[in-house]
Amino acid sequence: MSTFALVVELELKLGQKDAFLARARKHRDAVLAQEAGCQRFDLLNPEENGDTVLLYEVYADQAALDAHFETPYMKQYLEDTGPMVASRVRRLCTLAND
Repeated sequence: MSTFALVVELELKLGQKDAFLARARKHRDAVLAQEAGCQRFDLLNPEENGDTVLLYEVYADQAALDAHFETPYMKQYLEDTGPMVASRVRRLCTLAND
């Protein structure tokens, strides 16, 4: 069984970073509190680009990742942050640590 990492690169609309990060932190807290299959969830602030945020999430397996996308709070997070985001690129990875 593979462990999956989801890396999401978000280019935010001008002036939206603080509001986005506040909402993303609430989402992260909900995920970590309610999803046993989520092993890690980090918000990353690249130093070279002021309007970009990266999310780094690790899930125990494909089922945990699939369940994540079906939660009501995930759907609400996407709805709430949609107007703040200029572009979103998701990269699904398998951990190659082993």
